[in-house]
Amino acid sequence: MTDLPPGTGIILGSTVDDIVGTAWLLGHDLKSPVALIISAMEVLIATYEDDPNMAAVMPLLRGSLAAANRQHNMVGDLLDLARLETGHYELERAPADVTVLLRDGLTAEDYAITTKKLKLEVDLPPTPLMVNVDSELFQRIVSALVDNTVKFTVRDDTLTIRARQVGDQIEIVFSDNGRAIFPEFEQHIIERAPQWDKRQAGSRTSVGLGLPFTHAVARAHGGTFTARTDATTHITSFTMTFPVYQADQKSETKNG
Repeated sequence: MTDLPPGTGIILGSTVDDIVGTAWLLGHDLKSPVALIISAMEVLIATYEDDPNMAAVMPLLRGSLAAANRQHNMVGDLLDLARLETGHYELERAPADVTVLLRDGLTAEDYAITTKKLKLEVDLPPTPLMVNVDSELFQRIVSALVDNTVKFTVRDDTLTIRARQVGDQIEIVFSDNGRAIFPEFEQHIIERAPQWDKRQAGSRTSVGLGLPFTHAVARAHGGTFTARTDATTHITSFTMTFPVYQADQKSETKNG
């Protein structure tokens, strides 16, 4: 680890295993209190959501729950990205309908979409789109892609989500008419890096773990993930593919 800054070994450890282990412990310590906050918010909302005296407070509770869930996912993405990239994440795969997973994920992200005042368009077929997927990871990438859209759009922009079967793949596309991605950054922003200074020149302000995490999840399932802005329409599309589930395919609990 010759590229480690001075003092890193003292703080996190002197080997890669030490650093990964310490980071995992730190992440666990960060997630535990956030998980408690999430549980408390869920109980409060379930208890008082029909109480007219709490109508003014309910948006604050829902906003707090959404923020806590986002923080929880962010820590999880940070911890699991390296495990996915190195093949050490054990996928809990089972047959699932992409249309159901997307609708569930969008329900969970309703507060963020509504608060941003985005126009949401969803184009899903009436028939199931079956994949063999780790559903918990899938929900996290839905959250990551919605979060990315929220960061790089303005009020009244449009988020379009569509899914379809293309050959032996299920294709899922998140498109928005927000800030464009320059062609030279289309591959860079979906790969892990210390930080990105630009999505459009001079404007990127986030380390953007959500996109590399989505890329890693798709690849771990044998799929793909791409990002592209159309030069004519200026629509930015994030496209994932997952192999179609075959009836004779068994569920797996390993990466790949």
